[in-house]
Amino acid sequence: MEPITREQALAILTQAPVAHIGVICEGEPYVTPMSFVVDGDRILFRTMAGRKLEGIRENPVVCIEVSRYDEATGDWMSVIVKGRAHETGDDRIGQAAVTLLLEKYRPAMGSPLSRGGIQPMTGLPHVVEVVIDEITGMASGAGFGPRTKPGRF
Repeated sequence: MEPITREQALAILTQAPVAHIGVICEGEPYVTPMSFVVDGDRILFRTMAGRKLEGIRENPVVCIEVSRYDEATGDWMSVIVKGRAHETGDDRIGQAAVTLLLEKYRPAMGSPLSRGGIQPMTGLPHVVEVVIDEITGMASGAGFGPRTKPGRF
């Protein structure tokens, strides 16, 4: 394995369609997938009430992971973000989150106008901001054959 640069890690994070966020909820770890966007040195996402939001309210320290895997070669890259999350009540941040999420996921969702006026994400009233305190990444690296690369086992 070999480390990747901060710039590479940010690029992978920005392009990833799904991240996994780890929180501590009622004293136990809880990991769940989420849609998200990167906006400068922060990650924004929307969510509804549940364990993820409860965990953030109890303990704002979170860990977010994204990875990229190539089935043909076994090559992989993984990015870990450590940060502090908080629910934001700022309408400007909420609007920015919606705008950026719609832009990022439009290829998968299509235009919200094509859905007969149905607005995506209306059931996700809580906007969460995670300030990126630390971002690191690793790649499978050279020196491994396709059958022995880490992540291929």
